[in-house]
Amino acid sequence: MSDQPKSKRGGKRPGAGRKPKGFVKPSAISELNRVAALATAPPDEIDGVAQRHAHGAIEALVRLLFYGSSEAAKIAAAKEILDRGYGKPAVEIGGDAAMLPLFMAPDSLAIRSESLTQEIRAEARKYANLAVEALRKIASDGASETAIAAASKALLDRGLGTVGKARMPDEQRERPLGKKEEAARAAEAAATGRYATPAAPRGYQ
Repeated sequence: MSDQPKSKRGGKRPGAGRKPKGFVKPSAISELNRVAALATAPPDEIDGVAQRHAHGAIEALVRLLFYGSSEAAKIAAAKEILDRGYGKPAVEIGGDAAMLPLFMAPDSLAIRSESLTQEIRAEARKYANLAVEALRKIASDGASETAIAAASKALLDRGLGTVGKARMPDEQRERPLGKKEEAARAAEAAATGRYATPAAPRGYQ
Protein backbone atom coordinates (compact mmCIF):
# COMPACT_ATOMS: atom_id res chain seq x y z
CA MET A 1 0.00 0.00 0.00
CA SER A 2 1.43 3.38 -1.00
CA ASP A 3 2.20 5.92 1.74
CA GLN A 4 1.66 8.80 -0.67
CA PRO A 5 -1.52 10.79 0.04
CA LYS A 6 -4.22 10.62 -2.60
CA SER A 7 -4.52 13.61 -4.86
CA LYS A 8 -7.60 15.70 -4.21
CA ARG A 9 -7.79 16.56 -7.87
CA GLY A 10 -10.24 14.68 -10.03
CA GLY A 11 -9.32 12.41 -12.87
CA LYS A 12 -8.78 13.38 -16.44
CA ARG A 13 -11.74 15.25 -17.86
CA PRO A 14 -13.26 14.05 -21.13
CA GLY A 15 -11.85 16.05 -24.01
CA ALA A 16 -9.11 17.62 -21.88
CA GLY A 17 -5.49 17.81 -22.96
CA ARG A 18 -3.66 18.83 -26.10
CA LYS A 19 -5.45 17.90 -29.28
CA PRO A 20 -3.59 15.96 -31.98
CA LYS A 21 -2.54 17.75 -35.12
CA GLY A 22 -5.39 18.05 -37.58
CA PHE A 23 -8.05 17.48 -34.90
CA VAL A 24 -11.50 18.69 -35.93
CA LYS A 25 -14.42 19.04 -33.53
CA PRO A 26 -17.29 16.64 -34.26
CA SER A 27 -19.68 19.60 -34.58
CA ALA A 28 -17.52 21.39 -37.13
CA ILE A 29 -18.70 21.58 -40.76
CA SER A 30 -16.32 19.72 -43.03
CA GLU A 31 -14.68 21.50 -45.92
CA LEU A 32 -16.61 19.33 -48.39
CA ASN A 33 -19.98 20.11 -46.79
CA ARG A 34 -19.12 23.79 -46.51
CA VAL A 35 -18.25 24.05 -50.19
CA ALA A 36 -21.40 22.13 -51.15
CA ALA A 37 -23.64 24.27 -48.94
CA LEU A 38 -22.23 27.51 -50.34
CA ALA A 39 -22.42 26.27 -53.92
CA THR A 40 -26.07 25.21 -53.65
CA ALA A 41 -28.61 27.83 -54.67
CA PRO A 42 -30.53 29.32 -51.72
CA PRO A 43 -33.98 27.74 -51.28
CA ASP A 44 -37.07 29.81 -51.99
CA GLU A 45 -38.46 28.76 -48.58
CA ILE A 46 -36.27 27.60 -45.72
CA ASP A 47 -39.00 25.80 -43.74
CA GLY A 48 -38.88 22.68 -45.92
CA VAL A 49 -35.11 22.41 -45.53
CA ALA A 50 -35.24 22.74 -41.75
CA GLN A 51 -38.20 20.35 -41.40
CA ARG A 52 -36.00 17.44 -42.52
CA HIS A 53 -34.08 17.77 -39.25
CA ALA A 54 -37.00 18.32 -36.84
CA HIS A 55 -36.90 14.85 -35.27
CA GLY A 56 -33.13 15.04 -34.93
CA ALA A 57 -33.44 18.40 -33.20
CA ILE A 58 -35.82 16.96 -30.57
CA GLU A 59 -33.41 14.05 -30.03
CA ALA A 60 -30.55 16.52 -29.54
CA LEU A 61 -32.54 18.44 -26.91
CA VAL A 62 -33.34 15.22 -25.04
CA ARG A 63 -29.65 14.23 -25.07
CA LEU A 64 -28.84 17.57 -23.47
CA LEU A 65 -31.36 16.91 -20.69
CA PHE A 66 -29.71 13.55 -19.99
CA TYR A 67 -26.04 14.25 -20.55
CA GLY A 68 -25.55 18.02 -20.83
CA SER A 69 -22.73 19.43 -18.67
CA SER A 70 -24.00 23.01 -18.84
CA GLU A 71 -26.96 23.99 -16.67
CA ALA A 72 -27.76 26.84 -19.05
CA ALA A 73 -27.94 24.40 -21.96
CA LYS A 74 -30.21 22.06 -19.99
CA ILE A 75 -32.56 24.95 -19.15
CA ALA A 76 -32.69 26.04 -22.80
CA ALA A 77 -33.38 22.45 -23.90
CA ALA A 78 -36.13 21.96 -21.31
CA LYS A 79 -37.84 25.22 -22.27
CA GLU A 80 -37.72 24.39 -25.99
CA ILE A 81 -39.18 20.93 -25.43
CA LEU A 82 -42.05 22.39 -23.39
CA ASP A 83 -42.63 25.16 -25.93
CA ARG A 84 -42.82 22.64 -28.76
CA GLY A 85 -45.10 20.34 -26.80
CA TYR A 86 -47.49 22.87 -25.29
CA GLY A 87 -46.83 26.26 -26.88
CA LYS A 88 -45.39 29.36 -25.25
CA PRO A 89 -46.45 30.15 -21.66
CA ALA A 90 -49.50 32.35 -21.17
CA VAL A 91 -48.94 36.08 -20.76
CA GLU A 92 -50.33 37.36 -17.46
CA ILE A 93 -51.58 40.97 -17.66
CA GLY A 94 -53.60 42.37 -14.81
CA GLY A 95 -54.59 38.94 -13.55
CA ASP A 96 -55.95 37.71 -16.90
CA ALA A 97 -54.05 35.09 -18.85
CA ALA A 98 -54.06 35.37 -22.62
CA MET A 99 -52.73 32.28 -24.35
CA LEU A 100 -50.39 32.87 -27.24
CA PRO A 101 -50.85 30.85 -30.41
CA LEU A 102 -48.98 27.55 -30.33
CA PHE A 103 -47.13 28.22 -33.55
CA MET A 104 -46.88 31.62 -35.18
CA ALA A 105 -46.74 30.35 -38.75
CA PRO A 106 -48.35 31.45 -42.01
CA ASP A 107 -51.45 29.54 -43.08
CA SER A 108 -49.67 27.97 -46.07
CA LEU A 109 -46.89 26.62 -43.87
CA ALA A 110 -49.38 25.35 -41.27
CA ILE A 111 -51.27 23.42 -43.94
CA ARG A 112 -48.18 21.86 -45.51
CA SER A 113 -46.49 20.92 -42.25
CA GLU A 114 -49.49 20.04 -40.08
CA SER A 115 -48.61 16.35 -39.99
CA LEU A 116 -45.01 16.99 -38.97
CA THR A 117 -46.13 19.61 -36.45
CA GLN A 118 -48.38 17.07 -34.75
CA GLU A 119 -45.58 14.48 -34.73
CA ILE A 120 -43.09 16.88 -33.14
CA ARG A 121 -45.66 18.08 -30.61
CA ALA A 122 -46.42 14.50 -29.54
CA GLU A 123 -42.74 13.63 -29.40
CA ALA A 124 -41.91 16.70 -27.30
CA ARG A 125 -44.71 15.91 -24.86
CA LYS A 126 -43.15 12.50 -24.15
CA TYR A 127 -40.30 14.35 -22.45
CA ALA A 128 -42.34 17.06 -20.72
CA ASN A 129 -42.01 15.53 -17.24
CA LEU A 130 -38.30 15.06 -17.78
CA ALA A 131 -37.96 18.72 -18.80
CA VAL A 132 -39.85 19.94 -15.72
CA GLU A 133 -37.80 17.66 -13.46
CA ALA A 134 -34.56 19.04 -14.97
CA LEU A 135 -35.74 22.59 -14.28
CA ARG A 136 -36.79 21.68 -10.72
CA LYS A 137 -33.46 20.03 -9.99
CA ILE A 138 -31.46 23.00 -11.23
CA ALA A 139 -33.75 25.44 -9.38
CA SER A 140 -33.12 23.61 -6.10
CA ASP A 141 -29.53 22.39 -6.47
CA GLY A 142 -27.98 24.41 -9.30
CA ALA A 143 -24.28 25.27 -9.11
CA SER A 144 -24.79 28.72 -10.62
CA GLU A 145 -27.02 31.44 -9.15
CA THR A 146 -27.84 32.56 -12.68
CA ALA A 147 -28.93 29.03 -13.60
CA ILE A 148 -31.03 28.73 -10.43
CA ALA A 149 -32.80 32.00 -11.24
CA ALA A 150 -33.34 31.02 -14.88
CA ALA A 151 -34.72 27.57 -13.99
CA SER A 152 -36.99 29.05 -11.32
CA LYS A 153 -38.30 31.63 -13.80
CA ALA A 154 -38.96 28.91 -16.36
CA LEU A 155 -41.02 26.97 -13.80
CA LEU A 156 -42.95 30.09 -12.77
CA ASP A 157 -43.62 30.98 -16.41
CA ARG A 158 -44.93 27.49 -17.06
CA GLY A 159 -47.09 27.39 -13.95
CA LEU A 160 -48.42 30.95 -13.79
CA GLY A 161 -47.66 32.52 -17.15
CA THR A 162 -45.12 35.18 -18.03
CA VAL A 163 -45.57 38.66 -16.56
CA GLY A 164 -46.64 41.34 -18.99
CA LYS A 165 -45.43 44.93 -18.87
CA ALA A 166 -47.10 47.14 -16.30
CA ARG A 167 -49.64 49.48 -17.92
CA MET A 168 -50.79 52.79 -16.52
CA PRO A 169 -54.60 53.14 -16.27
CA ASP A 170 -56.07 55.34 -18.99
CA GLU A 171 -57.40 57.84 -16.47
CA GLN A 172 -53.88 58.43 -15.15
CA ARG A 173 -52.28 58.99 -18.52
CA GLU A 174 -51.54 62.56 -19.49
CA ARG A 175 -53.35 63.16 -22.74
CA PRO A 176 -51.96 65.65 -25.28
CA LEU A 177 -53.46 69.13 -25.02
CA GLY A 178 -55.20 70.93 -27.83
CA LYS A 179 -54.11 74.40 -29.00
CA LYS A 180 -56.77 76.21 -26.95
CA GLU A 181 -55.91 74.24 -23.83
CA GLU A 182 -52.21 74.92 -24.33
CA ALA A 183 -52.89 78.65 -24.71
CA ALA A 184 -55.12 78.70 -21.62
CA ARG A 185 -52.48 76.85 -19.56
CA ALA A 186 -49.74 79.22 -20.79
CA ALA A 187 -51.90 82.25 -19.87
CA GLU A 188 -52.58 80.76 -16.44
CA ALA A 189 -48.88 80.25 -15.85
CA ALA A 190 -48.09 83.79 -16.98
CA ALA A 191 -50.72 85.21 -14.62
CA THR A 192 -49.05 83.76 -11.53
CA GLY A 193 -45.71 84.14 -9.89
CA ARG A 194 -43.22 86.98 -9.62
CA TYR A 195 -43.91 88.58 -13.00
CA ALA A 196 -47.71 88.31 -12.90
CA THR A 197 -49.77 91.42 -13.71
CA PRO A 198 -50.51 93.23 -10.39
CA ALA A 199 -54.12 93.39 -9.23
CA ALA A 200 -56.00 96.68 -9.73
CA PRO A 201 -56.13 99.04 -6.68
CA ARG A 202 -59.13 98.59 -4.37
CA GLY A 203 -62.11 100.66 -5.45
CA TYR A 204 -60.76 101.07 -8.96
CA GLN A 205 -63.47 100.76 -11.57
